[in-house]
Amino acid sequence: MEFWILGPTEVTEGGRSLAIGGPKPRAALAALLLDANRIVSVEGLVDAVWGDQPPPSAVNALQTYVSRLRRVLGAETLCRHPAGYRLVAAPDLIDGGRFERLLAEGRTALAAGDPRAGHRAVEEALALWRGPALLDVGDAPFAQAEIARLGELRLVAAEARVEAMLALGDVTGGVAAARALVADQPLRERGVAHLMLALYRDGRQSEALATYHEARRLLVDEFGLDPGDDLATLAQAILRQDPELLTVPSAAGSSVPVGTVPPAAGLAVPVGTAPAGTGSAGTGSAGTGSVAGPTAPAPTARAALAPPARSRLVLPLDRFVGRDHELAEVRRLLETHRLVTLTGPGGGGKTRLAREVCRRLTRPVHVVELAGLHDAALLEATVAQAFGLAVLSDLDALVAAVGDAEAVLLLDNCEHLTGALADVTLRLLTDLPGLRVLATSQRPLEVGGERRFPVPPLPVDTTAVELFLDRAAAVAPDWSCGPADREVVTRICARLDGLPLAVELAAAQLTVLSPVQILDRLGRSLAITSTRSDLPDRHRSLERTIDNSYRLLDGAQRDLFARLSVFADTFDLDAAETVAGAGADVLTPLTGLITGSLVATTPAGSTTRRYRMLEILRAYADRLLGPDDRQRLRHRHLDWALALARTADQGLRGPEAPHWYRTLAAEQANTRAALAFALAAGQPLAGMRLATDLSWYWYHRGHLREGVRWLRETIDAVPEASPIDRARALTALASLLYLAGRLEESGAANRAALDLARTVDDPAPVARAYIYESYYLAMRGQAAAAAAAGENGVRHARESGVDWLLSEALSTNGYLARARGDLDTATATLDEAIRIGTRIGYRWSVSNSHWFRAKVAADAGATDDAYEAALVATRGLDELADVTGWLAALHLLAGTLGMTGRAADGAVLLGAVAGIGGRVGYSPELMDPYDSPREIAAVTSALSPAAYAQARQAGLTMDRAAVRAFVDRLAADTVPARR
Repeated sequence: MEFWILGPTEVTEGGRSLAIGGPKPRAALAALLLDANRIVSVEGLVDAVWGDQPPPSAVNALQTYVSRLRRVLGAETLCRHPAGYRLVAAPDLIDGGRFERLLAEGRTALAAGDPRAGHRAVEEALALWRGPALLDVGDAPFAQAEIARLGELRLVAAEARVEAMLALGDVTGGVAAARALVADQPLRERGVAHLMLALYRDGRQSEALATYHEARRLLVDEFGLDPGDDLATLAQAILRQDPELLTVPSAAGSSVPVGTVPPAAGLAVPVGTAPAGTGSAGTGSAGTGSVAGPTAPAPTARAALAPPARSRLVLPLDRFVGRDHELAEVRRLLETHRLVTLTGPGGGGKTRLAREVCRRLTRPVHVVELAGLHDAALLEATVAQAFGLAVLSDLDALVAAVGDAEAVLLLDNCEHLTGALADVTLRLLTDLPGLRVLATSQRPLEVGGERRFPVPPLPVDTTAVELFLDRAAAVAPDWSCGPADREVVTRICARLDGLPLAVELAAAQLTVLSPVQILDRLGRSLAITSTRSDLPDRHRSLERTIDNSYRLLDGAQRDLFARLSVFADTFDLDAAETVAGAGADVLTPLTGLITGSLVATTPAGSTTRRYRMLEILRAYADRLLGPDDRQRLRHRHLDWALALARTADQGLRGPEAPHWYRTLAAEQANTRAALAFALAAGQPLAGMRLATDLSWYWYHRGHLREGVRWLRETIDAVPEASPIDRARALTALASLLYLAGRLEESGAANRAALDLARTVDDPAPVARAYIYESYYLAMRGQAAAAAAAGENGVRHARESGVDWLLSEALSTNGYLARARGDLDTATATLDEAIRIGTRIGYRWSVSNSHWFRAKVAADAGATDDAYEAALVATRGLDELADVTGWLAALHLLAGTLGMTGRAADGAVLLGAVAGIGGRVGYSPELMDPYDSPREIAAVTSALSPAAYAQARQAGLTMDRAAVRAFVDRLAADTVPARR
């Protein structure tokens, strides 16, 4: 839990803001935070909340406020004491405490001659400020002293930041930062001294002296005082152009001009020169583009604007892996558009891709690395520096210097400055016709004409593995990757979603861990880090990279980000609103998460957009949830899955069946997660209902083993379920077992379902059980009993008034009549099933009835009619993307091809059925032992063993698309001739 006072008072846990109440509870909390770890009396808290005139009920009201705070913070954090209350928090858990520690570290480092460490610490300290200290209780008397103290320290930190910039030779940044400081505090002499020194080092002696005279005038006018001796001494040194103002002393501790600290020993910083940075290696790792500015003239004259020099493009030393398509596409976009923004999550390889693109361009490239820039006021000066200009307070001089020249500006790591960058970029593109801008950012700049290029993760099986192996060779040269290791590496890359930085960090672990150990640790934590000194801090661990992205979100976006982790895979807007929204607005924060690259969009047809979170982001988001919130969300997720499956179960029997097949396919990971949660959370009845409603989808998609497993587990877990629930579940189980060729198990399950269904006053489950009972009896050769069961199925289906059920029952009865040899009755019954199915749009039943009609025609010797009906059934089931029924129809079509003199084509289809059926775990020969031998014989009897084997082998290699094309070719060749 962390506490925030450098801005509005706030409490966060796991990055999520906690509800702490209105102004008065906030005042009480602020008073406790200012005296953290010390007892604050009730009277002191009353004074803090109400001031000098508390109401008579103040003590009781205070107790209510504190009680609510204790429920949020926990009794161990906000402790009750006989003398009052005490808030327990380590100093680093309060942003004010962290700020003071970092400031002290920065000043110590500066005094010790380490300006780089000093600058880093002070920047981190200033980044903690979100506004004036204690902003929401700023009027309270108790807070005034602390607000003033922290405000003073903030100014000290800002001054230390300028000192660090000057010591590092960053004259441009020093001028801009000091100018901002003086504009805010014009009478603060230390800030004036920094600005004077920075201007002088930039070759602007007259401006430095003018700054002194303006400060002197303000002091005289306001207070009647002259500037202090230090400021006057500095003005005299500038006037005589003292060499010590330009040369850093050679030893720490030597005297230095006012407003400076000794940089690293022996480092001379010429006027107007910025030190070169170092690049970061790795596809997904940011590199620091350095800009070597020109040496300024002697300080007696201001530097004149020179033609812009090309920036030095710093590239990592390790190999750039893959991305050929992305390189070509980004270059193409830059040729046709003037602003291209590479977007994607942190660590996604945007920087590396952008720099590789720039390396291959012929135009001059100017690089602005923005990751370390947090002050938008310095933005224009930073951009100007990239063009080789000494310093600019606005863009006018930059525009004048560049003119119509062609150039490319690379703005790297823009996400935290997009608002300010939008204005700067728009101005540059408007005034510089030859300029093109390539930006990398987790969120777009939102400028007119911007073309976004989302940088995709690396393909897991190919490029991501190649990257892993390349980086692994650098840290573990003695390790070789065998076939078993490669499979583990592929699983590592899949676990990391092919995110380049994550893959690189994982590969670095090979110095101490095997691939199996790395994969095991990834299953438990995202805590993978790198010790490479050339990586920026934000890219030295995966969690830190995600942290940087998470900090850019507002409160609503953070809440939604955490809640969306409940989805196991992709989801649509309706699901997000139902599960994660709970009545709140979802579209607005979801839009922010998408533009911030923490949620990706996945096209899903022409009408519905789907979304997904990378697995590593989902795992991070899940940890933001408290146990109670996580349970509540998973219960809502289960309820949503139940409603979805219930609706889909009906929709699969109507004209919208293709839509529902696609929907359930897209939601498969979510429904699996809901089933697992139902069993783990002690809700097996909900799990059984969900599995029952999904069974028809599993039936047609060939997910037989999965469906049988879920149904068995849930049925066994809830023996006390109602008869109708158990009957429906057992019938679903029987149907899957039947398709799997496990006829005895199917018959036993269905008989149990029939016994239960007869005890309830609902004809629909009775009809379904009778339908499967008739199949089972027919397969057992019990024709009379099968006919009786089939007639009972039709009768109960008619009583139910459910047309799709009646169509199924009639189709089954047609099959039974055919089994008895009554082909006329079979034909009439199947035709009725087809009419009803066609009327209600139940395409599966229609196709299934045509499948039976083909068998009836074959029995009658009408082989051409059998072929035609089998072709209709096959193509109809293919249009539904059905798997099991389509394979059964395809098997029958192969047989009719043999019957009509095209045995070689039939052998090809038999091979395809064997190949695809083997991959999905379904065999028509097991499901239909009565007719399958005849269909196979019709093909094999007309071919030699060698010819049959050759044609069947051709079919074994086909996928579904190839089979579809083959069937379409058959239809085109034969159907018109018959008509």
